[in-house]
Amino acid sequence: MDVAIGKSVKATLRFYNELRKQALARGEPVKPPSFETFSTMATGLMEASKQVDLDRLKNLSMRDLFERTWAQKLLNYSTKKLLKDTYEMLSKRF
Repeated sequence: MDVAIGKSVKATLRFYNELRKQALARGEPVKPPSFETFSTMATGLMEASKQVDLDRLKNLSMRDLFERTWAQKLLNYSTKKLLKDTYEMLSKRF
């Protein structure tokens, strides 16, 4: 789960870095996304990753355990800190 969360956050960072590069290439003013926008996109990617992993599980009790563990992981301090730190890194590049 940690790997999936990390990949989702990194994918979001790559997406916004690519948008920044494209805007700079066109000569447009560049401004970072809001933290809410960044967080929403990362959470959406995490949710998609969770769904893929859930679809692999056939046993109902394992699916329930996976969902509970995933929900706890998203509320975890380290996950929130990862999002915040990655957003701050992105903001410094803009």
